[in-house]
Amino acid sequence: MSRKISFIGTGNMAGAIIKGIMSSGSFSASDIILFDRDPSKYSQFSEYGLKSADSIRAAVEESYFTVLSVKPQNYSEVLSEIGRIRESAEKRVFISLAAGISTDLICKKIGTEVPVIRTMPNTPLLIGYGVTALCRNGLVTDDDFELIKNMFSSSGKAFVLPESEMNSIISVTSSSPAYIYKFIEALCKGAEEQGIGFEGLTEAVCDTLIGAACMVKTSGRDVSDLIRMVTSPHGTTERAMNVLSERGFSESVRDAMKACTARAEEMARELEEKN
Repeated sequence: MSRKISFIGTGNMAGAIIKGIMSSGSFSASDIILFDRDPSKYSQFSEYGLKSADSIRAAVEESYFTVLSVKPQNYSEVLSEIGRIRESAEKRVFISLAAGISTDLICKKIGTEVPVIRTMPNTPLLIGYGVTALCRNGLVTDDDFELIKNMFSSSGKAFVLPESEMNSIISVTSSSPAYIYKFIEALCKGAEEQGIGFEGLTEAVCDTLIGAACMVKTSGRDVSDLIRMVTSPHGTTERAMNVLSERGFSESVRDAMKACTARAEEMARELEEKN
């Protein structure tokens, strides 16, 4: 069987993955098959000349890998359709992008044991700076898993976790861009409230965050040491840090992360309860 790859759902995340693998050469245009309930979404791939299927069944049967890139609330419907072709499904590898949905639950909804790679990417994948966590069930071969890991690496970084940590990692790498956007927004609004509103304000704030992150990655120092480097006794940064501490900044972030993980677990239960 040729190593073709199909995408069930062609939204932003699927688009980012496809553009990444096309630029890296992981798969050729003739290896990629698209299926979406809304065919107008195919237009974003017109430059690549990709093939589309007329049904979920056709997309799965014409490929070896199938990326399930629909919203979690649509998984039950999609997996039920795949369950109608169980014998074919057993010979394919399924790649999930959904939060909170385990490899076991995917097999249960299809109605048979199939190879499943569970992934948790984040939106910077859209610009080649994604971070993707991956795990697999026992039916996925080493070669297949490595190929898919490299596929995600073509649009950023990829790392492997045990499945028991996949719900929790959502709060760390997948949902966290939203926390960071919120912090950027707060810095920009705070600047404007102090009368600062030059044209490059947002860019300056972003460059500050990028520089700080690069210091963490390259300085060889602990984060606590880097905080102390900026925070002179009785200085301006110390005064600001005191306010963040008083308002429970760190606790709020940790509580937000716990809420994120709890929601991932709820989503799994919701799919479990669907027919």
